[in-house]
Amino acid sequence: MFSNLAIDVALGLIFIYLLYSLLASVVQELVARIFNSRARLLTKGLRRMLEDDDHSEDLGWFGKFTFFNWFYELGWSVVYFFEPFRRSPFLKKFYTAPSIRNLGENSAAARPAYISPQIFSQTMVHLLRNSSRTRQALPKEQAGAKQTLPYQETGDQQTEQAPKLTDAQAIKAALTHNYLHLAPTVQEHLLQLFEDARHDVKAFRINMESWFNETMTRASGWYRKQTQTWLLCIGIGIAALFNVDSIAIARILMKDKNVRTEMVQLATSRAPAYTAITDTLIRKNVLHKDSAFYRTDTSLRVFVNDTSLIGVYAMLRNDAGDARNVLGISRACITDSSSGHKIMRCGYTHPFQQNGGLIFAGWCITALAISLGAPFWFDLLGKLVKFRTAAPPNDSTTTH
Repeated sequence: MFSNLAIDVALGLIFIYLLYSLLASVVQELVARIFNSRARLLTKGLRRMLEDDDHSEDLGWFGKFTFFNWFYELGWSVVYFFEPFRRSPFLKKFYTAPSIRNLGENSAAARPAYISPQIFSQTMVHLLRNSSRTRQALPKEQAGAKQTLPYQETGDQQTEQAPKLTDAQAIKAALTHNYLHLAPTVQEHLLQLFEDARHDVKAFRINMESWFNETMTRASGWYRKQTQTWLLCIGIGIAALFNVDSIAIARILMKDKNVRTEMVQLATSRAPAYTAITDTLIRKNVLHKDSAFYRTDTSLRVFVNDTSLIGVYAMLRNDAGDARNVLGISRACITDSSSGHKIMRCGYTHPFQQNGGLIFAGWCITALAISLGAPFWFDLLGKLVKFRTAAPPNDSTTTH
């Protein structure tokens, strides 16, 4: 067995970060469900695709600077939270299409969290095709069309009979005349995709699906950043609430051999469970059957739904009960008689927590560690335990 002070302290800290990362993951998942975060991120991705979502021109000269744009876009995020279809007429039409509307769970969660690329391309084709045929069915005065329609004679009477457009012709007409009032950049891009497909509807759908997949890959990155931001905020709250001061905890582990040994034993005994959970998360982090992008947040969903993982979490919390002075440094009141008089002191009474700046720095370190997520600490703990329990190299040499 290979052991030294630095490795044992690291194991103790990783064990603590693991526990609070699990707690933060539960809270983050609940927040994501309450605010329907995945559906909102999907709407954001579709807005980038189907609408003119560039607000930099609104700021005039200030729009040239990323600093001002960042705050302005943050304001628009708040607006879109309450009005998701503001200044987005086509996006609203897209979501009201039957193929999309029926994917919503209920009226409270009307927008779906996942849309397959096939459904996306199918809905786009339906909207484009129907807009042309609807325009064709209107009277010539309303449609604004200046075309000579063929006549069919019936006795002494002549009646107009409009030729029925094929799917390719209907899509071409809808894009050329912009019947759906698409943003100019979106109209131009769809026209280019249609030309690349050589006016073949199946090839056009494939092109749109590729476009959708590429955008949703970026959206998965946005969701990752959003999740880490939430975990960071939740981590700050957890660190302050439970007084999880990483700096003070590291000093305790370095100074108190009994606590350090206990934490190492707990972490080492649970290493097999950590490895199994990590493997499960990796296996389940695959392409979701009804999603166009990788479920990078799968670990959070698995944690909430997988009863075995919840059982492991409960087991860890129970095992950690004997080390509460490390998991969350006590802020209980104590009696100080060092000055000759008994004085009741409350708050940060631990000897390693006498500097407010260091306490806040320790909280920030804990929050940053929690933002990395439970799977990261599962994996790192498994590797470190394996390294610690490995037999040291045999340096003895045989002399003759």
